[in-house]
Amino acid sequence: MNRDPVVILGAGPVGLALGLLLARRHVPSRLFDARDLDAARADRRVLALSRGSLQTLAALAELPPDRMAPIRTVVVSSAGQFGRAVIRDDDVGGGPLGATIRYGDLLQPLAAAAAVEPLITIRRPLRIDSVHQRPAEVEIRTADGECLCAPLAINAEGLGSRSGSASQAALVADVEVEGPSAGWAFERFTRDGPLALLPVAARALASTQPMALIWCMPVATAERRHALSDAEFLAEAQAQLGMRNRLCSVRARGRTLLPEQARDTLREHRVVYLGNAAQTLHPVAGQGLNLGLRDCMTLAECIGAANAAGTDPAEGLADYERLRRADRAAILALTRTAPALFATRFAPVALGRSLALTLLSIVPDLRREFARLLMFGVRF
Repeated sequence: MNRDPVVILGAGPVGLALGLLLARRHVPSRLFDARDLDAARADRRVLALSRGSLQTLAALAELPPDRMAPIRTVVVSSAGQFGRAVIRDDDVGGGPLGATIRYGDLLQPLAAAAAVEPLITIRRPLRIDSVHQRPAEVEIRTADGECLCAPLAINAEGLGSRSGSASQAALVADVEVEGPSAGWAFERFTRDGPLALLPVAARALASTQPMALIWCMPVATAERRHALSDAEFLAEAQAQLGMRNRLCSVRARGRTLLPEQARDTLREHRVVYLGNAAQTLHPVAGQGLNLGLRDCMTLAECIGAANAAGTDPAEGLADYERLRRADRAAILALTRTAPALFATRFAPVALGRSLALTLLSIVPDLRREFARLLMFGVRF
């Protein structure tokens, strides 16, 4: 049996999840991350986890229920157009459709579980200087001069040198919203880009719900709106949301660029690309981390099967690419086409998208299949 540790570059949620999944298949791993753990735990980005991701993560670590907000109802609509689809938890057998959690609050239990797992070694903060492939191994050199060899190197660091430029940006903020019930989430397609409201784990006031706002738009538009006063920003966002829900206050405003990329292949010989290193998605529908976690599940199964058979773990990588092809293609197509499709003013397209939302609303089977795609990806 091959006992050489797999090297995982990146100890964020995806890298840690893979390490824990490999350990359950008796495969040792070494994780490296350039960021200090305290700095990583301070990251307040809001992540949307699907039901499938929650099931995966709950088997790996004890997730903090008080830091999570369940998503039980999702409302999809288009500004200025008829048609509105409402997806509820009872459409797909009950139980939350998913939940939100902040990055640091998810990282903490995963890091704690990895820290007590004897098959996992984590070194941070430590930067990787180079990765060189040989026929039978990968050579990794660290910034402190260490050189180590591994049968596989998994790049779960993120964009890295492939980040490039971005034409889109997201404005993010914490808001108080009057109107929705607890557990409701909204995806509102505007002419500039999708505007999402997600429930967050915070104390609700008497008449409002705490929510995270993520509004995608062209970079220049984001720069202009970021410079607005809080009152001006709320007014512009409210104009796009309509009158069903009222934005009462805003805080912790920020902006982030949204570079998008997807590798043609998920591996190069003994180097595998995972999570954002494999594909960085538009945040519409919140699919990035969920797709990455499904990649982790399949990759761990393929490596674990090779390890159990005593064969070279690289032999399982062709199966990994094949098994992930359909799910990856479907989610890439969704996240690439939906924002542009809903932003266009071309009348036939506008009519078609309104009819599509109406069909989702009135055809239960179609609504269930769409919900299952978002919760579990493409399954066979």
